[in-house]
Amino acid sequence: MTLRVSFDLGDADLQHFEALALQTQALARQHPEDAIIAAARAVFEKGAQARAAHFVRERYARLGLMLEMVADPAWLMSVDDRQRLINALACFSTPTDVEPLSVLDHAIMIELVSRDLQHDLDAYRDFCKFRESRSMLKRSAAPSADRERWLEQKRESLQARMHKRRKRDLDAAPGAVKKLFSLLGL
Repeated sequence: MTLRVSFDLGDADLQHFEALALQTQALARQHPEDAIIAAARAVFEKGAQARAAHFVRERYARLGLMLEMVADPAWLMSVDDRQRLINALACFSTPTDVEPLSVLDHAIMIELVSRDLQHDLDAYRDFCKFRESRSMLKRSAAPSADRERWLEQKRESLQARMHKRRKRDLDAAPGAVKKLFSLLGL
């Protein structure tokens, strides 16, 4: 049996998460990228170990995908795309003067951040699927250079699609959502 539970985040809720994100990003600007990634990884690992509902585990899987994406040398993000992802991951660095977020609070923050990164995450998933399918060709007669060219072309195509869809969605987004993500640099 499946029971669907949904809830709305009102203006006060969005302001709460906006304030948290701004605090974490302010702290993150004082730290190197690898420290931001390490903090996000710690949140991910804590969430992965938690006995949590499927909703929460699903959100933490998205954070895991973000961490894979930032570490994947074959994905080759532009400087701007990488910074957007680092800004998103910075939301999971907890300043020392702020009470640590609960697993559920982090899941909600992951949901908010991953909504803006949805096209990035979709493109990266498609890239990984394509790369995996091409890895099966390693046994074929296709030269390695051909495989690398196919991978590069697919990556460029997926990233172009990602940018186009992201712009379309941002143009159509309600004001509160635009404000939240513009403040976050996403």
